[in-house]
Amino acid sequence: MNKEIAHFALETALKNGAQGARISYGESIEGTICTLNGEIENIRNASSRSISLSIFADGRFASFSTNRITKDELERFIPECVASCRLLEADPYRTLPDPSLYYIGNSKELDTEDSAFDEISFEQKLSKLRENFEEIPSDSRIISVTNDYDENKRYDYIIDSQGLQAEETHTFYTIANECTVKGEGDIRPQNGWAEGGTYFDKLATGSGLKGYQRSIGMLGARKIGSGKYNIVFENSVAAKAVSAIIGALSGASIKEKNSFLLDSLGKRIFPEFLNIADNPHIPQASGATFFDGEGVATKYLDIIKDGYVNTYFLNTYYANRLNMPRTVNAPNTIVFPTGSDLSLEQILGKTGKGILITGFNGGNSNPVTGDFSYGIEGYYFENGTKLYPIKEMNITGNFISLWAKNIFIGNDPIKFYKWQIPSLAFADIDISGL
Repeated sequence: MNKEIAHFALETALKNGAQGARISYGESIEGTICTLNGEIENIRNASSRSISLSIFADGRFASFSTNRITKDELERFIPECVASCRLLEADPYRTLPDPSLYYIGNSKELDTEDSAFDEISFEQKLSKLRENFEEIPSDSRIISVTNDYDENKRYDYIIDSQGLQAEETHTFYTIANECTVKGEGDIRPQNGWAEGGTYFDKLATGSGLKGYQRSIGMLGARKIGSGKYNIVFENSVAAKAVSAIIGALSGASIKEKNSFLLDSLGKRIFPEFLNIADNPHIPQASGATFFDGEGVATKYLDIIKDGYVNTYFLNTYYANRLNMPRTVNAPNTIVFPTGSDLSLEQILGKTGKGILITGFNGGNSNPVTGDFSYGIEGYYFENGTKLYPIKEMNITGNFISLWAKNIFIGNDPIKFYKWQIPSLAFADIDISGL
C-alpha cells in the first residue's frame, strides 16, 4: 500500500501539469512509557502516515504535505498543489537533482532496523524501566525520579519523476532518567542521563544510576573567580564546540553571507591536527543512511581535513545558487576520525586544573563573527580529580580561536548520539564568574 500510494501521487502530479515531482512517503510508530518514582504515570502510543510532495511546474517550485493519503483525497489535493505552485515566482535554481547522484540499492547492510520491534511486549519494556529505577540507591535527598522509555520505528520511501526509488527503515530505543534532589535552602539540582540504540535487547542500563550521580554531584555548586581556565567539554555536551562550525558551512549561511566561515573553502582555518568528518555508513548509528531527503546517495565526507575547510553543505538548490557541486544538505553522523586514545579521566589528568563542562544554561553565538557566550555548569578539577561543582559561570570566546587552543581530543564519543563527538579539552579560555 505504501509504495502504491506514493506512485499514485507521482502519477497524479504529472497528469495535472507538473513537469517534475518528488514524493516522500513516511510511516512512523512511536511509543512512550513514563514512570514517576517507580510508578507508571503515562503511556502513549501513536502511529502516523504522511506524504510530502515537491512540485516543479513551469519553472516554479512548491512543497506540500498531507496525512490524508487515500486516492480520493490525493485526487482532490494534488491538482490544487500544482495550481498553487504556478502562482509563485519562477526560480531557475529550483530543480530536481542530477539523476547520476541518486542512491541505487537497499539499506539492509546498515543494520538500522530491529526486526523484533513489533514483538516486544509491554512487560519487557516496563521491566527495562524498573531496572533503570532500581539502580538508584535509597537517598533521603531525592525529591523525585522520572524514567522514560521511548521507541520509534520509521519507514521512508522516496520516488521522483526522474526514476528515483529509495527506501529505508530505522528503529530506535531510549531509556532516560531525570533526578531532582534537595540541596540547601531552595536549591533543587536536577540532572539526568540517557542510553539509546537500534536494538531493544542491546539497550544499555545505567542511566538511572548516572542520572542520580549527576544530580547529587551538583549539590554545593559555587561560583569561582573570573579568569582564563583550561576547560574540558564532556562528551555529552561536546557538540557545542562543533555545531557552530556546521551551521557556518551550511548552504543557507553561505548564500546569505551569514557565516564566519564565508569564503573559507580550501583554506586552513583550523589547527592542522583537526579532522572532522561525516560518516553516514556506520552500521546501527542513529544517523546512518544511504540517501538524503532528495534521494541523493550519501558518502563519507571530510568536513575539516588537516585544518582545511573541505566542504560546504549544499542541497540541489544551494548548489545551483552558488554554482558549486552538490554535497549533502546536512551531515548525518559526525565523527573525529583521527582522535586520540585518551579517556576523559586521562584528559582531566593531563589538563592539570580547570573546569569540566557538563551542561549549558542559555547563551548565544554570532553566526557572522563566530563569537559566543554560554552559561555553563560542571566541576572545578585539579590533577584529574573533580574537587567541587560550579554554577552561574559563563564561557566566552570565538570558535576559530577556541579551536586554536585545543589541546586534547578524547576517545569516548557516545555511540548512540547522531553526532559522535568525544570529550574535548582547550587551554586558556575566558570564564566569567565572581
